[in-house]
Amino acid sequence: MLKSLRTICLIVISLNLTACAGLGNMKEVEFQTTAKPDKSTVNIVRRAVFMGDGVKVEVWDRDKFIGTLSAGDLLQYEAAPGIHTFMVYAQGSWGVAKGKLEPGKTYYLKFNMPWGGGIHLGVAKSTDPRIPEWNTMTTVTIDKSSQKDIPEEYILEARDILQEVENGNMEATPITEENAL
Repeated sequence: MLKSLRTICLIVISLNLTACAGLGNMKEVEFQTTAKPDKSTVNIVRRAVFMGDGVKVEVWDRDKFIGTLSAGDLLQYEAAPGIHTFMVYAQGSWGVAKGKLEPGKTYYLKFNMPWGGGIHLGVAKSTDPRIPEWNTMTTVTIDKSSQKDIPEEYILEARDILQEVENGNMEATPITEENAL
C-alpha cells in the first residue's frame, strides 16, 4: 500500500514538474503601474499553487496569441480600448473573459484550475485585496524579437472557441466597469 502511494505521488510530482516549452518566448519586464491614456493595460495572473504548476498556459486576445504564462507569472499586455475576448488554454481546456476595455484603465484577469477539472479565466474587481500582491509577481511580456511562429492549427482552434462564445455555447466571464482601475 505504501509503495503504491509513493508511486502515485512520484507520478503526480513529475507531471507537475515537467512542462512543454509553450508557444511564446517570454521576457521579464518591469511592472508598469499605470496604463497609457490611449491604451488599456490587461494583467493576466497565474499564481503558483503547486498542483498543475508545470503546465504552460497559452493566452490569446481573440485569435491573436499574446503570450505563455508559467506559474508565478503576471503577463502584462497593452490593448487598444474596445471590446476584447481574452482566452487561456491549458491541457485541452479553454477559459474565456470578454468585455469592453476603457482607455487609461487597468484590468486584472486570473487563470484558475478548479479541482473538478477544466480551467477558468476570472476577472478581479478593482477593489480586490490581492492586487498589491499580484503587482509584485514576476512580470512578463512576449519577446517580439525572438517570437516563434504560431502553428495555424492553434489559431483555427482559437477561432472555433471565439465562435462558440459568439454563438452563446460557451460562457465568458464578463469584464465590466467594476473591474477597471
